Amino acid sequence: MIDALYKHRIDGWFDRLGARVARAGVSADAITWLALGLGAVNALAFLGHRSSLAFGLCLALVGLLDDLDGAVARATRRSTRAGSFLDAWADRYQELFALLAVASVTGYWGVSFLAVTGSHLVSYTHARAAMEGASAAAGRGRLPDLFERFERVALLCLGLVLSPLLPRDLAWGRDLLFWALCLLALMTHLTALQRFRRGMAQLRSAPGEPGS
Repeated sequence: MIDALYKHRIDGWFDRLGARVARAGVSADAITWLALGLGAVNALAFLGHRSSLAFGLCLALVGLLDDLDGAVARATRRSTRAGSFLDAWADRYQELFALLAVASVTGYWGVSFLAVTGSHLVSYTHARAAMEGASAAAGRGRLPDLFERFERVALLCLGLVLSPLLPRDLAWGRDLLFWALCLLALMTHLTALQRFRRGMAQLRSAPGEPGS
């Protein structure tokens, strides 16, 4: 939602940075692979040091790096479908790495599973709708998607960073990270349902469909 509402401002900042990186000869695909590798290393390191504060801060930095690849592609005028496909594929693995590491360290397997499946369903619903000839993305005048990648990463990072600073039994014997994961699971599945409803409405009203 935030990315949809403020995309022009966010892209403006990243485009300036992307232009500098592009002049250094770094490609967009290289940044995508670098972000994926750093995400994997960060998740593995978390299994060892078990500091949610350090993991959350590094996760935020990797998230910012991952947003840079699109800016570099725009700066070099080399935005391709293959690059977009690679970026989307790498993003799904980064989310998987992060939530799997969180579940391993905290033991919150159930809610982490719901969060990662919800996250992947958000992306799958968009992709499947596009394959069928519709778009699950919000159109003009429609409510933006509730929880896209920016919101998902931001919520997880906030939960990781703030959790050690607050009581471990914040509510009903659970810490802030647990409740952040619960909210993440809820909002991702609501967003998947939001995209599903939008895609179904478009497909049912498409020319040639019965009742259209």
